[in-house]
Amino acid sequence: MVRVAIPMNSSVGAEAPGPIPLTHHQILELVAPFSRQGRQVDLAASDRAQRLLRFKPVRHPNLPLDGESLTETLILEHPEATHFRLRRILTDDAGLSSTLDIEGTDPGLLLAQVEAVDISRQIVAVEEVNIARSYRLQPVAASEHQPAHWRPQLVTAETRTQGAVLSLNAKTGRKMPADFELRAEDDRRLRVPADLFAVLGWDWRPMRQLGKFWRGSVRIAADEPERTLDIEAKLSQAVRHLAKTLRSDPGDFHAHWQSARWRVTFQRAIPMLIGVGLLAAAPLIQLFSLETASLARMFIFHAPPLLLIGIFMMRELPVIEIPPMPRRLIGRDWIIDERKGHIGNTAVQGAEAG
Repeated sequence: MVRVAIPMNSSVGAEAPGPIPLTHHQILELVAPFSRQGRQVDLAASDRAQRLLRFKPVRHPNLPLDGESLTETLILEHPEATHFRLRRILTDDAGLSSTLDIEGTDPGLLLAQVEAVDISRQIVAVEEVNIARSYRLQPVAASEHQPAHWRPQLVTAETRTQGAVLSLNAKTGRKMPADFELRAEDDRRLRVPADLFAVLGWDWRPMRQLGKFWRGSVRIAADEPERTLDIEAKLSQAVRHLAKTLRSDPGDFHAHWQSARWRVTFQRAIPMLIGVGLLAAAPLIQLFSLETASLARMFIFHAPPLLLIGIFMMRELPVIEIPPMPRRLIGRDWIIDERKGHIGNTAVQGAEAG
């Protein structure tokens, strides 16, 4: 009698197979709509095993400013049978990069939608400072007022000026403020006042220092397309303000923004003032004779949990603090090079005088 050993499931413990490399025939089909638009695939830079095609760079002169240029690169990914990802990367002469991403089932349609977005929208110049703005194209269903279309949604942005780097993250969720981060280049330390951007208006929150970084937030519109347009406008405002500030002496900041800095101080004190006001008003309740079943009495006794619920429903949790009084900044520079033990030429010392 012959015994046959039946092997156990060989898939147990085996590694999952990787993606199937693109064949030559598939590559020809994928690049066809790109070739019709004058795009040339760069096979040496592509990765057939990862199903990724990179196209040869295209140079756009005199953008975003005369004498400068932008380099455009397209990357097409085909991770699944009917799924494609197309990314357009724009890079300026200084290495600042912006991306435009779109996903769908038709590479020809994706290319048409990407080319419909002007490259000058991705990298713009404000005060001769380039801003790299990255977007994601989102499909919008048809409505009574407009047909179905794709809409650019700003997700991140970055700019560099006077040795400082400003980054913005708008991927914070619907109705949430956009976060931004400010730091110095080359691992140096940026010394700026916390209200550097808050002086621009009520929508800007004072920054918090975290090591060598400064982080803050700005209130923006809740829904698209107003949200992206609002971010673009406020980012340009912030870059214009940052460039002018860092080009001037730190001592001039307080003189120029003195009234706005006092307004920021009051804005920061509002949560504390509300708390003090509630505590001061609590003993006054004894002066009122309220009926047992009255709504006013019920509201007063349930005020603490209602206030807690209201606080946690806010977009931003309030910071209860005693804000510092605005004072004149000391020092002549904005950035400190701690590695060399002295202040760099483009630096910032934003410490306030005592």
